[in-house]
Amino acid sequence: MSNPSPLPAAEIDRIRDLLSQVAYLLDAHDYDAMGTVFAQDVRFENPGRLVAHGLDELIASFKKITDPAVSHHVTNVLVTPVDERSAECVCKALTLRGNGVLAAAEYRDTVRLEAGGWRIGSRTIRPLG
Repeated sequence: MSNPSPLPAAEIDRIRDLLSQVAYLLDAHDYDAMGTVFAQDVRFENPGRLVAHGLDELIASFKKITDPAVSHHVTNVLVTPVDERSAECVCKALTLRGNGVLAAAEYRDTVRLEAGGWRIGSRTIRPLG
């Protein structure tokens, strides 16, 4: 018999919702609200596009992007619980750019439960294609 997950299904659903919330914030360009989905000490790496360490740097970096994607979509989300307060996630992402180009990527996230709820502590983006 396999070991039971350290996270109940409801918490895994909250983590999946968290990853979707990021897409909606980015689409709305609501960068000042990123603290609702990213941890204060977030490490964010999108090679060739954006690298940031810390929430303030991440927000400032997103505000400087002159050609932000107009639509973000996450799919194929896998959540692997580490313990009762953290998990590793991987998902596929599609972004529609303003020029009509569709870009595919893989997101690897580490999430943790904080006082305000689940937050992404690190995100690494690997472009596909």
